[in-house]
Amino acid sequence: MPVVSRLVSTIRSLVGAERLDKNLDEELRSYVAMRADELIASGVPPDEAQRRARLELGAEQAKEQVRERRRGAGIDSFVRDGRIGLRLIGRSPGFSTVAILTLAIGIGATSAAFSIVHAALLRDLPFEQPDRLVVGEKTIRGVPSRWVSRIDYYDFRDSSRSFEHLAAMGSSTASLVVTGRGDPWPAAAMFVTANLFPALRVVPVAGRGFLAEEETRGGAQVVVISHAVWQTRYGASPTAIGSGLTLNGVAHTIVGVMPAGFRFVDDADLWLLVDHTGPWDMTRDSHSHILIGRLKPDVSIEQAQADVSGIANGLAERFPDTNAQKGLILSPLHDGMVRDVRPSLLLLMGVTALVLLVACANVAGLLLSRGQQRVPEMAMRSALGATRGRLVRQLVIESSLLTGAGGLLGLLLAHGLLRLARPLFEAGPAGLEPPALDGVVLLFTGAVSMLTGLLIGVVPAFRGTTKAPASHLGRGRQGTDAVRGGGLRGALVVAQVALSIGLLVVSGLFLRSLVRANSVELGFDPDRLLAARLSISRVDYPTPAAQREFFASVLEQVSALPGVLSASAASKLPIQGRSTDWGVWRADRPRPERGQARSYLARWVYPRYLETMRIPLRRGREISPRDVEGAPQVVVLSESAVRDLFGNEDPIGSPVVIWGRSGTYEVVGVAADAVLESALNGPRSAFYIPAAQMGATGLRLVVRTSGDPTAVTAAVRDVVRRVGRDALMSDDRPMRAVVDEALDSFRIVIVSLSVFAVVALGLAAVGLYGALAYHVNQQQHELGVRMAVGASRGRVLALVARRGGVLTGVGMALGMAGAAAGTRLVRTLLFDTAPLDPASYLGAAVLFVLVAAVACGVPAWRATRIDPVTVLRV
Repeated sequence: MPVVSRLVSTIRSLVGAERLDKNLDEELRSYVAMRADELIASGVPPDEAQRRARLELGAEQAKEQVRERRRGAGIDSFVRDGRIGLRLIGRSPGFSTVAILTLAIGIGATSAAFSIVHAALLRDLPFEQPDRLVVGEKTIRGVPSRWVSRIDYYDFRDSSRSFEHLAAMGSSTASLVVTGRGDPWPAAAMFVTANLFPALRVVPVAGRGFLAEEETRGGAQVVVISHAVWQTRYGASPTAIGSGLTLNGVAHTIVGVMPAGFRFVDDADLWLLVDHTGPWDMTRDSHSHILIGRLKPDVSIEQAQADVSGIANGLAERFPDTNAQKGLILSPLHDGMVRDVRPSLLLLMGVTALVLLVACANVAGLLLSRGQQRVPEMAMRSALGATRGRLVRQLVIESSLLTGAGGLLGLLLAHGLLRLARPLFEAGPAGLEPPALDGVVLLFTGAVSMLTGLLIGVVPAFRGTTKAPASHLGRGRQGTDAVRGGGLRGALVVAQVALSIGLLVVSGLFLRSLVRANSVELGFDPDRLLAARLSISRVDYPTPAAQREFFASVLEQVSALPGVLSASAASKLPIQGRSTDWGVWRADRPRPERGQARSYLARWVYPRYLETMRIPLRRGREISPRDVEGAPQVVVLSESAVRDLFGNEDPIGSPVVIWGRSGTYEVVGVAADAVLESALNGPRSAFYIPAAQMGATGLRLVVRTSGDPTAVTAAVRDVVRRVGRDALMSDDRPMRAVVDEALDSFRIVIVSLSVFAVVALGLAAVGLYGALAYHVNQQQHELGVRMAVGASRGRVLALVARRGGVLTGVGMALGMAGAAAGTRLVRTLLFDTAPLDPASYLGAAVLFVLVAAVACGVPAWRATRIDPVTVLRV
């Protein structure tokens, strides 16, 4: 081949080399083949393509071609580089597959996390001008508490001049029984003021909203229904507007239908009006409403805050018994909605970003290794006239193609992750739209893919190119560069190890938290216990005596069912429902000032409640059948409440006063403390009073069984139907399921962290293995010499393993130090676990050492299999 011979002679004169590498001809032939492939792809016949490719290999022609490309660099040039990059990627399917999958994991996880964070923290609320919406929270001595007094609300609404609308709504949905259209069915109802929908600027899709004059006792009994109820119960018929709906025995008129998907604070089937004059939440020291305001266009939140603070000060002067040191603090509505979930979501975003960095470091290490193998190719192109910038661009485009493919595959992974994360989101920020792969997320994914391509491509590209091609055309210098490149690859491996060990530590801390949350002593036995909601209407049962007779009859007949050990009912069950805190103090002590009284969780229960729940009775008795209306008022206190109120004194027979209730209550029993809210909050002080003395139309039924609690569900439902025709039993499920569900959100966060930590661990192990495998490959000659002069296989094994141990040790030290500093930021998310928990750090270290031993052991073993004769002969 005269052309090739002339080219070899030209390169000798250019680089001043005495001798070229024997593989140079193969590199030149490869270049000819690659150029011929390009010509054939453009339609040139194969023979003609081969001829033209050979002619183009002239040194001067090649230089001129490079200059022309520099002058005409544009879309065509980039397209050509892209085609070359795709061809090279296709020629290395194993490398390309590993790189693309690694990037897909990092980019997909990051995109999914960003989608959730965007939906919860960054996306505007789905209301008009959401930045004008604020939420008001009560403060006692400057400490915020979400709920506000209904009576105080009306003073704020009537006196303030800063709001277009200042609305209020109940703190949670109420379960009502709907009758009159087939079988009774349960409806989640939200009580709101007439101006809530105007404040949100949400207009019903059919009918109208509420009128201000309907917000008084004796006003029209009207209801607005959800779009789902309109479709499922009324077939989306326009005749639903104006039709009747019976709620708890009271006739209402449907006046409007809300838009599809409308949700605010809680899921609701119906919206009813808060009664301006009662009948509940009648005092200023009862707080059970949420305040939502829309600021006037020319009013800032600071001005509105000054306005409501002045009103609060006036109320404190007028009503010192209930409003002393009580205020109202305003904050943007969006901030108020996401306050509880913000730390978890930011943690999730930070963790996925770390996984992406580990993936980038892994692929960058692969590119460095691959780039080292392509040094002769880059040197040859440089000798032919290609500038360093031109070569860097080619390599960066190749890495960008890899990240582009990883980004597309990552979107599919993100879609799957979002489906798994939906339960977590639905349990989190209320009223917000669910996460989705919308335009913003797609742009984010594209940007992440591009930046990742640059991040993993630039450094290997600069390492793989040079301005002095002569030094790379022989084998001797390649070894030196391999060593230098090995230092950078080692740094990337150390970074992967550090990030991975940090994630393992955080995951270990949360796993310890979950284990401890699951092992918390609940104070009651949730196994073999059936829980259900039991509701009746005041029209069917208008008096406390009638209500008491219904519940007593149901409990008596349910207790007699086969397989039932006992049955009772309570206003709220453990874990379920928002807490109700009432102040309690000893009757022989002065009435405490507002906010000074000890507050305990209030529960009104039927007889045998403690027995059915298996809450131990420490002394005295529990609520009995004789504790009915007209009988002396009695109360059972929890152990911690007794310690607060009586210290070491015997409380049995002592009278106490309950805030908001008339008369005194005699302490008749002491019960063990129990977890009545979240398992993450631990046991709470509580008191139990007779439900028969309270009057209630909705209670929680509990049935203790000898076997599977679901086996008696049908029989219990039959009893309820026999006792009360329009009585409704709903939300029936085992109490164990209720307890497990309470930890679902926490469990999903921990599982997500654990998955990401394992992924990062795997990527770090792959990176460590790749770095050592490449190190062994590059040092075969040296290792062969050592073995030829007498080095044992054990010596060679230790030599390679030592390098892996150094990389692992440095990375673990950095990771542990970073974890010790970083875990302090998540201390509020941990349960009964210290940020520096030794077991979590030790477990993470042991796990990583085991994985690293495998990752280091395979290349080290391969090093001992090197044949010195074969290596030295090459």
